[in-house]
Amino acid sequence: MNDRITVVSNLHGQTTDVRGRYTLSGPGFELVSDGSVRSGGPGEEASSLDLLVASLVSCALNAFRHDFVESGQPERQVEIFARIERKVEGDYLGTLIMECFIDGVDNLTADQLVAEYKKRCRIYNALKDSLPVVFVPHTSELQP
Repeated sequence: MNDRITVVSNLHGQTTDVRGRYTLSGPGFELVSDGSVRSGGPGEEASSLDLLVASLVSCALNAFRHDFVESGQPERQVEIFARIERKVEGDYLGTLIMECFIDGVDNLTADQLVAEYKKRCRIYNALKDSLPVVFVPHTSELQP
């Protein structure tokens, strides 16, 4: 049996001199992350939940900028505002709301982009049962 494996993410994490603050690095980047105040961290830098949401937003930005763009046309401009909403007394992740501003598309294309994202984003598919995502597309179809 020839099971081929490829490493698709390679990170290093370590504590810092600040209680509850961590550095996360990989080839060519370094991030600082804080534990939540609830868990004893300073809560000033990106939290683990922020980083999780950022990964979903990054995947959506990548998908929405280019999918369904006709050959020779420029990639579209996309901006996403993401937030997690949950009840104060809840001890669950909550629901991720992604407000997606996508230039140059109509509502049908925006819906197609969201469907394609849901189909292809591995991170979304791994989390969708634990972290429901609501997409709110805002479009600005370009006039000829």
